[in-house]
Amino acid sequence: MKTLFTLALATLIPAMSFAAGGGAAPVEQDWSFKGITPDWDKEQLLRGYTVATQVCMSCHSFKYISHRNLMKAKFTEADVKALAADMDLGINDKLISQLTAEDAKAVYGKSIPDLSLMNKARGNGADYVFALLTGYEDGVPAKYAHDFENGLPDGGYFNHAFPGHVIAMPQPLNDDQVEYRDGTSATVEQMAKDVTYFMQWTAEPELLARKKLGVYIMLYLFIFTALAYALKRQIWKDVH
Repeated sequence: MKTLFTLALATLIPAMSFAAGGGAAPVEQDWSFKGITPDWDKEQLLRGYTVATQVCMSCHSFKYISHRNLMKAKFTEADVKALAADMDLGINDKLISQLTAEDAKAVYGKSIPDLSLMNKARGNGADYVFALLTGYEDGVPAKYAHDFENGLPDGGYFNHAFPGHVIAMPQPLNDDQVEYRDGTSATVEQMAKDVTYFMQWTAEPELLARKKLGVYIMLYLFIFTALAYALKRQIWKDVH
């Protein structure tokens, strides 16, 4: 019981901290990587990769990911070689932004976070990242005017999902910012959902294998428990 209580508390504390921070609770989205039978949608991963490499990487890196890793998500070697070649990279090269740490500090006053594990580092994971990317608004909404009587602070942007509602990062996505290979319309919401999906994969490329293994382990434990119970019944059947 102590263990269960500790696990429950560990789950609740991040959620409580998030709510206390003043950000609007993100709406739960329908993701193909959720549930007991998760899957990676190759087309959505490719769209997310497009946004990540053409928009996000102008500032952020994915230093734990190379094109070769995509071969774990339905991409063939020919696929990843073509994608890497488009970026003048080898398939084993990490996805590193051209913006150096020194330049980032000179421009933004601080280093820029790597995005490889960002979905795992934030409470509510993919739902929060999607809410953040779609949560920008020009100026301060009327319902929050009393919190910002002097307007937004210099260098700050209003965001519904961000704790405190003021974020230093300007809105990164705009309609038709990229051109999708499959012809999907590149709206802000579509790009946000796709790049969030890609970031979930970079954070947990082993997700499908881990969940599949979990199903096998639960099946094994169920069978083992049934056999142990049957053995117990057999051993004690003559004891009254």
